[in-house]
This record gives sequence, C-alpha cells and structure tokens, in this order.
Amino acid sequence: MALLAGVFSLLFSLAAGVFGWRLLSRLSRRAAPAILPPVTVIKPLKGAEGQLYENLASFCRQDYPCYQLLFSLQSPDDPALAVVSRLKRDFPGTDMEIVVSKNRIGYNPKVNNMANAYSFAKHDLLLMSDSDIRARPDFLRRMAAPFTDSAVGLVTCFYQAAGTRGLWGHLEALSINANFLPNALCASSFGMRFAMGAGMMVRRCAFEASGAYQNLADHLADDFWLGESIREAGWRLDLCDAVVDTIPDIAGAAEHFRHLTRWARTIRICSPRGHAASLIQHGFSLLSLKVLLLGPDALSLALMAAIWEAKAAVSASFAAGLGGRQPARALWLLPLSEWFGFAAWLAGCGSRQVLWRGELYDVQSHGRLVPVAPLLERRPVTVEP
Repeated sequence: MALLAGVFSLLFSLAAGVFGWRLLSRLSRRAAPAILPPVTVIKPLKGAEGQLYENLASFCRQDYPCYQLLFSLQSPDDPALAVVSRLKRDFPGTDMEIVVSKNRIGYNPKVNNMANAYSFAKHDLLLMSDSDIRARPDFLRRMAAPFTDSAVGLVTCFYQAAGTRGLWGHLEALSINANFLPNALCASSFGMRFAMGAGMMVRRCAFEASGAYQNLADHLADDFWLGESIREAGWRLDLCDAVVDTIPDIAGAAEHFRHLTRWARTIRICSPRGHAASLIQHGFSLLSLKVLLLGPDALSLALMAAIWEAKAAVSASFAAGLGGRQPARALWLLPLSEWFGFAAWLAGCGSRQVLWRGELYDVQSHGRLVPVAPLLERRPVTVEP
C-alpha cells in the first residue's frame, strides 16, 4: 500500500504541475472585455491581523473604472474599524462604506457580516473576498472578464501564500503552495465545480436565484456551497487567470494543526469519497511509516526523495511564474509539512466537530453548522450605520 501510494503521489505531483500550467496558459489567452461593468466588493472583517491595512489597500488601488468597497464588521470595538477608518482617510476618492452590525442570520460569522452589508451594494456584479487576501491592480479586470459570457453566474480565483515568516508561517504556506494550489489547478483543468473564498465574483441575479446569504448562513464551507448552489440554479462556474496572495498569520503548531484539521473535516463532510480517496496522495507519509516500522529499503527511500523533489519543483515553478514570495529554503520543510498534512487527514476522519472563532460546532452533511452549546437567538438583519 505504501509503495503504491508513493508511486501515485509522485505521478500526481508531476501531473498537477503539467495540467496546472496548461490551465493557467489557457486562461491567460482570454480576451479582455470591451466593457467593464461596475462591481461591488464586500469584505467581511474581524480583528486586525498585522497585514490587514495592506491587504485592504490593495483593493483601493484597483485599476478599474467603477467599483464600490463595502467593509462589514460586527462590533464598533473591533480593532479592524480603526484600519478601515484610516483607509477612508488615505483613499478619499474611493467609493467606500463601513457597515457595523451585530445582527445574525445564521451560525457562520463571515456570512452574517456580508449579509449585513448586502443591502448597501450598488452594483450587479458582487465580489466577495476574505480579509487576508492581497490583490494586484488588475485583479477586478481579470475577474470581470468571463462575464462576457451570459451563461456564467460565478467566477472564482486561486490563491497562493506569500510573505511568510517563521517556521509555522512557512508550513502554512507549504500546505497551500505545495499541496492545495497544484491539486486544485489540476482538478479544475477537468471542469470547474467549486468556488474559493479568496475571490468569488457573482451576478446578483444568479446569487439571488441560489438563495443569497440565507442559503449560506449555516454552512462552514460557504464558498463550496455557494458554487454548488449557483450550478444547481442553472448557471455556469468559470475561472479567472489571476492568482491572489494570502498572508498566513499563524501563531504556532497548535493553530496550524487546527487549521489543517478543519480543512480536512470540511472536505470529508462535503465530499466523503474525495476525502477517502485522497489517502493515496499521502504517499510520502505512508512511506515514512513503512520505513519507521519495517526499516529502510532503497525503493522506499528513492520514492520519498523523488516525491520531495517533485513537490518542491512544482511549488517553486508556480511561485516563480505567479509572483510568489515564499523563500526557496522553506522547501526543506516539505517532509514536516507532509507529516502534518497526514496527521490532519487522520484527525479529519474522526470527530465532526470544529472550533471556529471561539465557538464549537458539529458539522453535518454539506458542511452545515450546528452549535454544540446554544448561541444567542437569531435576529433579522437590520443594519446600523
């Protein structure tokens, strides 16, 4: 089993690099649209991580003729409020509003935040993007390009980790750059079936047809569920050729492992077969166990070295081609990243509970959240300016 998984992991890593670059090359040949429709950008905020100002400022610097920025928070005491207030002073010509409201429509705090801002959206194209995302000036142009096709209801984009520091920041980055990004690019080259919270642009009519925020309010994987719902409403999903940056802010081993475990459990609940089948992608870790239990042999060690080299080469290739800034020396941490990923996969097979923003939830089918301890009663959405 370990040798089979090792061979598969090696071949899959190489294939992911080939199919990923083929997909990006095809997307880059898409013609620029003659008309750029206005866009509303909705940014849910909670807390002021170290890079928040620059992340948000990158959306104030977009080379786009007409767009609106909505920053939504749940408390006037949130330190993010000071950051967005500074943005209003630094970018006075930007159409920007700040919405503060404690109202909730469900258990997903990010969706509650965005729902509170939704009534202020002026335009028919809506971009939803996480607060830890940094975009280049042409991002909105490239996201809007696929909407020249009237059948497209949602466009999403990939993301890479950049600007990481320290051991745990580098490991978080590797979990994205050396595993998620190549795998997701490879899967998407055979047809787009999911959305990613780093950037999701949606037609308002398609969003309303899918159930809008009420449909997402109780889901952990709101991005996955939005993509599913848009397709079920009869619209097509498409990809943007832009890849945005996320700046991991990880305090230590426990936080990194919790993050990986939440990903693994979410994948298992949303796609049980996909999670089970992904065991064979942990060839490096399975070979490590074989060597530890049965002793080293030349074939196992050669396969481990080849997997390490292939993943490092693919990760470095994407980093160079997509403008990533992960240092090459971090690739020496790939074995540790592989072991953390395998441990998280195992943890994802167990409990259906996740700890998210200080609340403990049971995660049911399709990623639906049910709090373990009762939360405050829901209230209808009314927005406090």
